[in-house]
Amino acid sequence: MHTKRLALLLEESKTIQLHIKQLMKPLNYELHSATTLLETNKLLKENSTIEIALISLDLQSNDIEEIVDLLIKNNIAVVLLSGMEETSFKQKFLKKNIIDYIEKESMSNFNDITKILQRLDINTTQTILVVDDSALYRTLISNLLLRHKFKILEAKDGVEALEVLEKNKDIKLIITDYEMPGLNGLEVIKSVRKTYSINELPIIVISALDTSSTIVDCLKNGANDYLHKPFSNQELYSRLYLTLSYKENLDAVQEHKNMYETLFHESSNGILLMKEGKFIDCNDAALKLLKLDLKSQLINKTPCDFSPNFQADGECSQYKRDQLNNKKTERFEWQYLQSDGTPIWIDVLRTPVTINNKDIVHVVWHDITNTKKLEEELEVLNHSLEKRVEEEIVKNSLQATQMLEQSRLAQMGEMLSMIAHQWRQPLASISSISSTLRLDIMMDNYNSDFFQKRLGSIDELSQYLSSTINDFRGFFKEDKKTELASISDIIDATLKIIGSTLQTQSINIIMNITSTQEVATYTNEIKQVILNILKNAQDALIENKIEDRTVFIDGYEQDNSIYITIEDNAGGIPDEIIKNIFDPYFSTKKKKDGTGLGLYMSKTIVEEHCKGKLSVANGTNGAQFTISLPIILQVTHLA
Repeated sequence: MHTKRLALLLEESKTIQLHIKQLMKPLNYELHSATTLLETNKLLKENSTIEIALISLDLQSNDIEEIVDLLIKNNIAVVLLSGMEETSFKQKFLKKNIIDYIEKESMSNFNDITKILQRLDINTTQTILVVDDSALYRTLISNLLLRHKFKILEAKDGVEALEVLEKNKDIKLIITDYEMPGLNGLEVIKSVRKTYSINELPIIVISALDTSSTIVDCLKNGANDYLHKPFSNQELYSRLYLTLSYKENLDAVQEHKNMYETLFHESSNGILLMKEGKFIDCNDAALKLLKLDLKSQLINKTPCDFSPNFQADGECSQYKRDQLNNKKTERFEWQYLQSDGTPIWIDVLRTPVTINNKDIVHVVWHDITNTKKLEEELEVLNHSLEKRVEEEIVKNSLQATQMLEQSRLAQMGEMLSMIAHQWRQPLASISSISSTLRLDIMMDNYNSDFFQKRLGSIDELSQYLSSTINDFRGFFKEDKKTELASISDIIDATLKIIGSTLQTQSINIIMNITSTQEVATYTNEIKQVILNILKNAQDALIENKIEDRTVFIDGYEQDNSIYITIEDNAGGIPDEIIKNIFDPYFSTKKKKDGTGLGLYMSKTIVEEHCKGKLSVANGTNGAQFTISLPIILQVTHLA
């Protein structure tokens, strides 16, 4: 728990009091109020750690000037709240050592209080070197800066200034007099600039000389600003903060550039830029993907220079390349050839951007060769498992227990395919985020909040990948202990498995779950049933070429049972076959796409294992499957 910081407010308007209190609360400030000198004295005695005071100039008090002097004497930072009619009155207070003022004509102006407080906190980490042969001026300037919480170092001449700078590498700014014995201000500037650039260490020159030649000499040799003596407190503050803000902005830009450049160069994904169909830049990862040694081997080449004549779908690479739209973001899979002729599969994300009024295409390559190989292996495994299902069923005379086992094997093959697909989307999203960060570098669009948000997205996607491992690991557990779960729990867990696949196929899920009742059931088996129904809905929607693909999932409680209905908008099941839909080996799919056991085993699971009921009918939009489960609260094991 952070210690509360104390602030003092002298303001009679309750509205303004409340507004300022709300502004300061997130910064951990506790606000005390007063309206008179007596009340102020009392608060100072009770709270010796008050850091800042906000004082309204329209306060109905005759001793407001005494209040300001008292606060300054106690080393409390003073900010004036000034009304439009108080201009002349305000000028008198500006000659005092206040740190800032805020015009009260608009409530939005009070937002500057937050900026002032944040600025003061930053100042506590900033060291300023004050150089002047006049002890009076050194003290004057140092006291003004101390009021603003700066750390101060002093030097009485140019020689001492360089010695102090050598010993204190954390100095952020130098304020130097021009006319000094030994090394004058101009000579100090020249010496400092041998080591520090104008952006690394700002220098403000203060001088009684006001000749244009003196000012020009200082600025040409590396001074950031020039202030003429005598100067007002507010003029010094304004010049100082303008110079520091400029440096801080440059530092922030450079820091972001360094971070983004690191992301670009260290990215495991290939990042490339294209103009007029040719590569103009890339990172090392892109060269590595193609097994190239030098950028020159890629620059001014086209994608087709590294592609086979025909893609895996049989279409000409050049023709497919010509069909791409350079005006919109596109994502697709493409087969490239490495320098040694080895084919690789790349997930390609192309994003058109405009840089310096030039049309550029930003490209991200993600290697999916291993994923494609896994998918091929899984496809072979699926066919092998399906064949084993048929053989085992024939061998064991269609015994129900053996059909269950073989159905699981077939579905496990589908689940493994889903795993491969489930992971590709988050991995590709991570690649996309990385490429977006690179774009910001090139367009000088650096936003720390945006950067942090994107890093957070990468963390979330990584955690998601980890969580899917647990989801899939436990899906086919042999332990048949029932678990307490609600409809929402079961459906959410199922959608974690197949949701990404449905999204990829542009299938919308509309849910209306009104029941929160938990029941004891075999949750993994019910998930298997729902997964099978959703997979069938997906196939029907795609086969029937439905444009607005939608699946409706409802969950409700009725007559001591919970119900789950799943309905698609694929048009329904023909009346002549709907009565056979739960028969073993009955399937409307091509032989290679199904065993005909999915719905048969789903009905077995729901009605024999879970003591519920599974039925089908043609609803308003398409086939509607209804699962009913009795409300049982006692956990048991399958006999």
